[in-house]
Amino acid sequence: MSARPRRSTGRQDLDFEPALLRRPGGAGEWQPVLLRRRRISTLALLLTFLVLQFLIPARLVIGGLGSVGRPSVAVGILLAFLWCVSMRRPQRLPAGRQPVRWLLAGYLAVQLVGYAVGYDRLLPQIEANSADRWLIFNVAMVGVALAVADGLVTRRQLDTLLRTLVTLAAAMATVGILQFFRVVDLTRFIRIPGLRHNSTLIGVGARGDGDFARVAGTANHYIEFGVVLALVLPLALHYAFFAPAGRTRVGQWVCVVLIASAIPLSISRSAILTVAVTMVLLGVVWPWRRRYNVLVVALVGTAAFHVVNRGVLGTIRALFTNMDNDPSVQNRIADQDFVQRMFEERPWLGRGAGTVIPERYILLDNQVYGTLVAGGLLGLSALLALFLVPYVLARSIRLRGSTEETRHLGQALAVVMPGGLLASATFDSFSFATFVGVTFVVIGAIGTLWRLEAMSPALPLRVAGEADTVVATPLTANLRERLRAPAGA
Repeated sequence: MSARPRRSTGRQDLDFEPALLRRPGGAGEWQPVLLRRRRISTLALLLTFLVLQFLIPARLVIGGLGSVGRPSVAVGILLAFLWCVSMRRPQRLPAGRQPVRWLLAGYLAVQLVGYAVGYDRLLPQIEANSADRWLIFNVAMVGVALAVADGLVTRRQLDTLLRTLVTLAAAMATVGILQFFRVVDLTRFIRIPGLRHNSTLIGVGARGDGDFARVAGTANHYIEFGVVLALVLPLALHYAFFAPAGRTRVGQWVCVVLIASAIPLSISRSAILTVAVTMVLLGVVWPWRRRYNVLVVALVGTAAFHVVNRGVLGTIRALFTNMDNDPSVQNRIADQDFVQRMFEERPWLGRGAGTVIPERYILLDNQVYGTLVAGGLLGLSALLALFLVPYVLARSIRLRGSTEETRHLGQALAVVMPGGLLASATFDSFSFATFVGVTFVVIGAIGTLWRLEAMSPALPLRVAGEADTVVATPLTANLRERLRAPAGA
């Protein structure tokens, strides 16, 4: 059959052809286009994903689909489909190495193996439904990460995506702040045709002897609210540090203040541990003067928060000093016997990805435990690799990036990974779509930055210049310079 002739207009090809990336006439130039006729770019779909993820309450879903029916998940499935279409056609994806691609392929392959393992043991219907939702959700999130890693062509597009992530996190923080001060709960007024609540809105909770309010914003739980903001805070600081003077810089610092001040309002151990890890690891790359400045601002901000919200910090402190009498901690410790028993029955492949649900077993408020039971050692290895491999890639960008701003962004992206892994050891993180969405967007962003910077271990370590005030010279670079220096120099 002969190919259909194309209609040339002198401006653009009018064929209605789906593609994640199109290569125009210029050699090496990649233009993101999903539908050539309408010019729906990859970036536009990714921004839509983030808006749906952060601004629509987590419990508003498409009817009949349960927790996997969030509109953002539907966008993720679309991105996964378009990436697969592009992969099957020549010259649709960027050439060259992309480690994130292989990482996500391996992770998804492990989930498919776990899916088959679950069905092999003749699942009851409730577990089968849960396994189906788990696989759909993971395909969507992998699609988002691949779209970020392969669909963003320029550094400007990557910055637009990450700045939008910061802005939307600040918006979610604002919703939480309004909830905390009992001004208004905006989540109760959001009504979208075609969506319905799959469970009751979480509302404003209470914790501690003083029954202090704890809030969730538009997230699905108080813990998720605090942890997500803690993961985004390093990125907010990055764009505040490097924002041009004027309204843009003021706006970025407003986002930092909103996000940082809302984290304690979750009254969550997981959130406090996550923000501590991310900020310590981010501060490692700063010169001493910037560390002192940030520490002073943090102390002043903490004092101001204590004055405005008396008792909240004391309640958070009690979460760590009174763990022996905390039922949530004791329940997590008691879960170890169940985990050990289930692990001994199926140590390598587990009981099946997405099948260990509270309705049939117990509520495992720990993603590491849950993955060990559901996926065995293979599933746990995939989960660890999902966090550790991007961390190594982002650290390479921090050490070898072409500019100070790029090196700092590499570190800001890197610290999200250990922060997310630590949080996953304190709550069932992959049961919460906003946490998973942020994690996969960051993984994709690391892949994009790796590709744009043409990273290679052969590149030299970058030494800070005289004008660099945010990122210090890597310790390993100083050590190498000393070793190369001639004796007696």
